[in-house]
Amino acid sequence: MMKPASFEYLRPGSLEEALQYLAELGEDAKIISGGQSLIPVINMRLSTPKYLIDIGRVEGLSYIREEDGYLAIGALTRHVELEQSPLVAKHCPLLLEAVKWIGHAQIRQRGTVGGSIAHADPSAELPCVLAALRGEIVIAHADGEETLTAEEFFLTYLLTSLQPDQMIKEVHFPIV
Repeated sequence: MMKPASFEYLRPGSLEEALQYLAELGEDAKIISGGQSLIPVINMRLSTPKYLIDIGRVEGLSYIREEDGYLAIGALTRHVELEQSPLVAKHCPLLLEAVKWIGHAQIRQRGTVGGSIAHADPSAELPCVLAALRGEIVIAHADGEETLTAEEFFLTYLLTSLQPDQMIKEVHFPIV
């Protein structure tokens, strides 16, 4: 049984506080929410962050809404919320079909959209659908935010253009 290396656990109360931690701690910190992708990597010591920044209770990052021709989905939106959303069923049926294949019910209860996208596993459903539909990722940092295409964001398997002081805030899936 593998044990993770020691780390300091931080729990910001707001998006601004989380971004400030990232700006200050840089490469020594990792964002965590559901933990379905990150915890196994940490347990195997493939990643050994000195700080875990738990954004699981940051308000305003869990939503699904229709905006300007796409579905805007907050980074903390759980997979099960996609699975149960009438907006997803109506406007993005490919996403709805893909979500049904994510792990099992427990994974869908805990796993988040932002975590899945940030992990960039090419065999995972959400990065695949985001790339196939030419979706976008809204990246937040202490100085503001920027929007990247899936092509700009995903560099190769398990590697993104996300910088140490940045985090995913929202994902855009085009309405079909």
